[in-house]
Amino acid sequence: MEPLDQFVAIAHRVVWASVATVDRRSRPRSRVLHPIWARDGDGLTGWVITRPTPLKVAHVAHAPYVSCTYWDPAHDTAVAECDAAWEDDPDVRAAVWQRFLDAPEPLGYDFAQIFPDGPQSPGAGFLRMRPWRIRTHRVIAGEPARVWRG
Repeated sequence: MEPLDQFVAIAHRVVWASVATVDRRSRPRSRVLHPIWARDGDGLTGWVITRPTPLKVAHVAHAPYVSCTYWDPAHDTAVAECDAAWEDDPDVRAAVWQRFLDAPEPLGYDFAQIFPDGPQSPGAGFLRMRPWRIRTHRVIAGEPARVWRG
């Protein structure tokens, strides 16, 4: 399995990622988020529906990058180093919202519980992540680490 497909398999199995941004003083800041990923030609695009808090907005404005890390008890790891940007296009937001609705649980999720006005809810932020580097490693399976660079 190639690194991008292995990354998606691990990420969608683990579901929750530790996502790091960088603040205005170049210090990392991590939080746990629920991304969903899709192959996009030869690359990958990840999406997070989250509250665009002042910290998240300021961090992405200062340094438009995130690092997403997944780990499971079998020591499968998947890391994506990404460009990041907030998405405002209503059609794209609706498509991402639907992608979450259509995905099987636990990856799939109905965000209407948090954002009752749907994808155009004023408090809903849509963060797009496009990796330039992916690394996967299945330690217990005895597989070597795999790296993809976009």
